[in-house]
Amino acid sequence: MTLPVHNLNRPRTPGGSSLTVLSTADPCWHRIGVWGDRSCPELEKVTHCHNCPVFAAAGRRFLDAPSPANYLDEWTDRLAPREDEFAGGRIGVLVFRLAEEWLALPVGVLVEVTHLRSPHRVPHRGGLLAGLVNIRGELHLCVKLDQLLGVDPPTDRLPTPGTPRLIVVRRETDRWVFLADDVDQVHRVSEADITKAPPTLARAAARLTGGVFTKDGRAVGLLDDERLFQTLRERVR
Repeated sequence: MTLPVHNLNRPRTPGGSSLTVLSTADPCWHRIGVWGDRSCPELEKVTHCHNCPVFAAAGRRFLDAPSPANYLDEWTDRLAPREDEFAGGRIGVLVFRLAEEWLALPVGVLVEVTHLRSPHRVPHRGGLLAGLVNIRGELHLCVKLDQLLGVDPPTDRLPTPGTPRLIVVRRETDRWVFLADDVDQVHRVSEADITKAPPTLARAAARLTGGVFTKDGRAVGLLDDERLFQTLRERVR
């Protein structure tokens, strides 16, 4: 079904040229329908123009119409990534916080970020395993990533406020869930901006950290997902 005519404008490309869009010959819904003066006598029957056969027929005509000249070329130019996006080997990473430490993982292993829920403990199991959590009807192993990395909460001040979330990650056939005290967002980072982990980093964290970069004035440790998943396989059984 097509969009209302007032949304079928002419989008602009980054270079300033207009993309071609198809128009509807008689947009009655824009004149006398829900986006107009609502004087259409059929509104009482159908409640909304979305339910009207005229609107549906216009949508079919819109979708069945041939593409205008240069339509594919214009959209290819609009959607193609800029050359400078990948200059210097830029990678996408999800930034999150454990206690007072900001960390990141490549988006390639990210499955989803979801609301907090309490894990169900597994009898006679402890250590790094927090328990099982239900994610969309499936049970997944929830691990204590802060404990694995040796990240401890501050003892001399109140914890930094945030919105705890569960992060689901996957690499090949391995899937894990862990708690993050806060989640920032996905950032694109140039590999040239990633430096070696400082020697002051905890031994466990340093072994699993591929480097450090600065984002929004804070140091972020980029975890090595391959080593992280291997360590989890070895230590959570």
